[in-house]
Amino acid sequence: MALSGILAGPVYAGVLPPEYAQLAAFGPSLAAILLAWITGGRPAVRRLMARVQVWDVGLPWWLFVLLFPAFLAVASLTLYNVFGGPAMDYTDLAPIQSVIPMILLQTVAAGLGEEFGWRGFALPRLQVHNNALYASCVVGAIWGIWHIPLFLIDGTIQAAWATDIGLAPAVVCYTAYLIANAILMTWVFNNTQGSVLLAAVMHGAQNAWIGGYIDVYRGEIGGVLALTAMTWAVAGLLLLVTGPEHLSRSSPKQQTVS
Repeated sequence: MALSGILAGPVYAGVLPPEYAQLAAFGPSLAAILLAWITGGRPAVRRLMARVQVWDVGLPWWLFVLLFPAFLAVASLTLYNVFGGPAMDYTDLAPIQSVIPMILLQTVAAGLGEEFGWRGFALPRLQVHNNALYASCVVGAIWGIWHIPLFLIDGTIQAAWATDIGLAPAVVCYTAYLIANAILMTWVFNNTQGSVLLAAVMHGAQNAWIGGYIDVYRGEIGGVLALTAMTWAVAGLLLLVTGPEHLSRSSPKQQTVS
């Protein structure tokens, strides 16, 4: 969090506009590289960086990380509509191809900026002495805490949520979503040979589809609450199918001891 605070310091100070708060996203990966070097030297850093080279994991996994976030966004808005929210108006969406540069940008700016830290460094170490579910919940909770400063910066989407329902409820809701999302991402990570690349692409696709192209918020917090509920439903289904130990029926949980 300290590195992220330094990177986003000019935003907190009002020198740069809120959109530059994205600079903080590089903090987790920079911290992971530094910690890997401190704990294991160059070999540990090389092992960490090698995870971004794991790409040959099969087409279904690539399709999942790229497209499932779109399905989740639509399903969430549909759920919100069922419980009284407005019907989704797809006519106001930009041409579908416009999401491609959004995914690429978010994969680099958010995915690679964070995922060496969350999935590349923290998760494999937590899974050494804990099951995949517990490790996922810890990573998700830290992920949520790490986002708290964004709720305090005027102009960010998190600040808008806090204005709608209050700071504490907004933080709790978003952290609950991130814990469920961490379970999904652990499932992907453990089933793709510990690929940070797939985790980064999934992270980027989520930001692009859920927060950008489709946008579950749309000025109403109900869409975000529905997203949280839908993500937990999917996470619960995965736990029933795969079990909490490995979050996989065929691959062991990824572990790193140094």
